Amino acid sequence: MIRAQIAAAFACVVLLLAPHASRGQGAPADSSRFVDVHGTRLFVREVGSGTPLVVLHGGPGLSHDYLAPQLIALLAQEYRLIFYDQRASGRSSGREDTTRLTMAQFVEDLEQLRVTLGLGAMNLLGHSFGGLLAMQYASTYPQSVRTLLLLDSSPASWALNFPYFRRTIAERQGEAGRRELEALLAPAGARTDPATMTRYYRMYFRSFFHDPRQSEQLELGIDAHWLANVAVTNGRVWGDLGEYDIHERLPRIQAPTLIVHGTSSVLSMQGAEAIAARIPRSRLIRLQDVGHFPYIEAPLAFSTTVRTFVWP
Repeated sequence: MIRAQIAAAFACVVLLLAPHASRGQGAPADSSRFVDVHGTRLFVREVGSGTPLVVLHGGPGLSHDYLAPQLIALLAQEYRLIFYDQRASGRSSGREDTTRLTMAQFVEDLEQLRVTLGLGAMNLLGHSFGGLLAMQYASTYPQSVRTLLLLDSSPASWALNFPYFRRTIAERQGEAGRRELEALLAPAGARTDPATMTRYYRMYFRSFFHDPRQSEQLELGIDAHWLANVAVTNGRVWGDLGEYDIHERLPRIQAPTLIVHGTSSVLSMQGAEAIAARIPRSRLIRLQDVGHFPYIEAPLAFSTTVRTFVWP
């Protein structure tokens, strides 16, 4: 009886995300623009057609670029993927006013973007920090989220996030890896040179993968604006959050929620389990021998899971 009730709760998700009829093998529609939101200009890119799926990138400060190539290849034939660079991230503006680099402002930016794009209740996919933003948003505006996909999300508390993250990164990099990264940053001007920093981040992200060689598949989109945003935004937003804990907010989330987490992630499985325990209509799927970027290391499992919210 309990199993049947849980399966029924997810029935609407299966119907919503079931693949649409084939639209041919041509390239999906691809457009981009800037959208004015709360005093800043957010870069928005829409690819594909069909059911809208809003994608929240990690960081903060990064752009959507590291998600786009694989998600477009895997999903854009069935879905209208809506990527955007968050405030003071990627191509978006906003780093000049550091008082607004807060999680609360990021939540309000997303709500205004939803209204501006005329989306109604959204299908929302958040990766890494984007998952934390998605949970904050869904617990603030529960009626505005139709389905929630948390892809290797940041945990819902500082305590389940940073101690494990820092320890795991240090263990995987080792002393030799740390020296290699430090050497890349040693020359004058290295931190503001896009080519150097692209090499740095691909090397840094090796430890985020079960198979470190796959970090070469990351398309980071690093340019001077990207670097300037990361230098300001990452520290400001995490500093605003402090030793956060939003577990008590999670029961407010009404949408069916799929939590996908790699067993080799640099973000703790304990954090994913704690999220699943508190979101009422949630399901946790563990991807074996997969790191922080499941759409790269397990593309078939990722795309199939997203399409169907598979219930075994």
